[in-house]
Amino acid sequence: MPLNNLVGHRELFDRLCRELQRGRSQGYLLWGPRGVGKELVAQALVLSMFCERKGGLEFCCTPDQCPNRGDRTAGGRGAKTVAQCDCCAACVQVGARLHPDFDYIGLLPRRSFVLIEQVRELIAHLGVKPSRAPVRMAIIDDAETLNLPAQNALLKTLEEPPGHAVIFLIADNANVLLDTVRSRLRPVHFPALAVADLAALLQRKAGIEPERAAALARLARGSAARALALANEEEPPAAELLQAIKQAGRMDFVKARHLAERLFATREQATENFELMARLLQDVLAAKLGAANAHRGAGEIPGIAELVDALSLESILIMLELALRAAAAVEAMANPRLQAEGLWMAAGDALRSGKGERT
Repeated sequence: MPLNNLVGHRELFDRLCRELQRGRSQGYLLWGPRGVGKELVAQALVLSMFCERKGGLEFCCTPDQCPNRGDRTAGGRGAKTVAQCDCCAACVQVGARLHPDFDYIGLLPRRSFVLIEQVRELIAHLGVKPSRAPVRMAIIDDAETLNLPAQNALLKTLEEPPGHAVIFLIADNANVLLDTVRSRLRPVHFPALAVADLAALLQRKAGIEPERAAALARLARGSAARALALANEEEPPAAELLQAIKQAGRMDFVKARHLAERLFATREQATENFELMARLLQDVLAAKLGAANAHRGAGEIPGIAELVDALSLESILIMLELALRAAAAVEAMANPRLQAEGLWMAAGDALRSGKGERT
């Protein structure tokens, strides 16, 4: 099978594939943490319906390794290059986003929302009967960034979908979508991936040794995309965040604002770093409570052991709660920089009040 290496979601994919073959649903909401494979599974489901050789679970493409899934302009229908492979014409065209019966929309460069114009164009395409495939299929990526006009424009299509169309909405957080939109979609939750699965993925795809793979897998916080980025030396600012936590008691507004602009300026950056901060604080907390080898999984990052000695249990819990609240607020479309400024000022107040004294 082409998705034998799918991490964590093989059973889910098989079930959805069989469901599509029976035509049991026309609208799906694939939601869960960023980078866990939602878009990969959605595209594989499209391939399972479009493949001109076998179809179903035996489609001929390997989307997790396909050379046609390279760097593309977000939200566009075309690829920069189309490489040769052994796939059928339909699978190649889906990978390149050129198939006449397949539509993909997502965030355009330098945009904060999926535009209503993109949604209207998609709706128009969905109204046309498929020319080559048995159904017309569409993926709406970054669905949580659909603004209210775009969601309302999509609503009528979801209420009365064309009999020949299947739509996948992909979102990190389903709760930011309108209740009326969610209620008309079949929800499919993608959980964060297990550390063991991520470590195995890193060993297989990045060729790194088991000890480093295990360390990076913990820092990846359940995301395959993040784990592979770490393996490619896109190191997260863990040491800088640990230093900021240590110095939070001396953090004034100018320092808090500078830190917010550096590490929490955009929604995606803030989500990444709030989650990383929470993971690091969890490791500090586990070590504080005496869990054996608690912080080794964080890659032996300098500073964790020092924080275990420097911070009280109460201050660790306070900052952990602040980080989790800030991450949730940003997911709900709050201003990321303001959330970061508020976090560091609140953390500083907690430490200056005496809650940061070592216990």
